[in-house]
Amino acid sequence: MDYFKKLKSALDKIGKLYVSELKNRLLRDGNVASKDLSRSITQKTVDDGVEITANRYLSALSEGKKASSKGPSEVMVSRVAQWMKHKGLRPRGTGKLTELKYKKAAFAIARSINRKGWDGSKVIAKSFRAIEDNVDKEISKALIETLDLLIEDVNKDTKK
Repeated sequence: MDYFKKLKSALDKIGKLYVSELKNRLLRDGNVASKDLSRSITQKTVDDGVEITANRYLSALSEGKKASSKGPSEVMVSRVAQWMKHKGLRPRGTGKLTELKYKKAAFAIARSINRKGWDGSKVIAKSFRAIEDNVDKEISKALIETLDLLIEDVNKDTKK
């Protein structure tokens, strides 16, 4: 008999609940541009817990970035340019919108981010706090049900 079936089921439920809360909070907080981040968030139940995976920048979005005197990387500039496009932000100036105009504007934004840093949205922690009571309830319920099964099996064995 798989005594840990209830616990695995509870962990699966918690993982799904957390992913749902994380995606909803990103949307509510206005942190969705292309929906790539939301689509990347998944959960997988493993032997001793739940693994949550997402695009790498979820951590940066949640935890923020410390100020730095370094210039922005090409990758950062291209991601800021992509974010601008998804958000419908247009570079200043007149004439035709070109990739170079987006790149220049994105460079200025990325440089400002590097110089000033930002605090982050704390979306990871906020999402967990929102489901924390459910985690306790689900795990407690699964453990009680598992213990009940174990006791039932022990009682069957002693009656034989």
